[in-house]
Amino acid sequence: MPIKYPVKSLGLEHPNVQKVIQIAEELTEENKILNIENLYSLAKRRLRIPRKGLLKIIQYLLNKKVLVEGSKYTKESVLDNEYRRLIYTYITRNPGVYFSQLKRDLLSDAEGEEASSGQLIWHLEMLLKFKYIKKLKVKNYSIFLPIEMADEVGRISFLMNDQINRKIVELLYESGQMKMAGVYKKINEQREHVYYRLNNFIELDIINVVENGENLIDLSEQYREITSQLLGNGNMNKMLN
Repeated sequence: MPIKYPVKSLGLEHPNVQKVIQIAEELTEENKILNIENLYSLAKRRLRIPRKGLLKIIQYLLNKKVLVEGSKYTKESVLDNEYRRLIYTYITRNPGVYFSQLKRDLLSDAEGEEASSGQLIWHLEMLLKFKYIKKLKVKNYSIFLPIEMADEVGRISFLMNDQINRKIVELLYESGQMKMAGVYKKINEQREHVYYRLNNFIELDIINVVENGENLIDLSEQYREITSQLLGNGNMNKMLN
């Protein structure tokens, strides 16, 4: 059933929105896959909401991923699973984590049926589907972030988990423009290791090469501001949108 109505005036706290959510939860609690036509029909019988208004509410809930057609869950109930809630909490506290880290840090403490890579993948997919988290590609890694965190914040947060990367970013943040050839000496690391990381930063537009013939580099303006906040508050969770 195609539903296309403007939804700007609605909010999750609106009484009619809450009533529709309750009806959707009833349907899913009966272990039924959520069917939007069934939801519409049941809500129309129970609630005194005009047709267009009801369609508008349902579209709003679909847009917000509070409801997902074809799922047995709502956004609220998806965190009822203890293991899924543990994964979500871990990602919010460690934005930029990747799959093998999750597997290492969470599966080692889990027991029974939940303690498998397949179960971890399933729970991550559920969190992605209901927009609790998002996945971001950084070079060869796929990292997980809270849905509210800007991609740029997640990207540099992930990269700064590497000690040499962190040294480079802190040096450029504090020193400003400097010659690329001098970075490895300043941070006392092997030249090839530093150049590899510098080229990654340049490719990701985190570092700019200054076009003046002297091969100077500097943090891009956008990432300088992000770095200022990261180094200033020491808590990436404060940088959620």
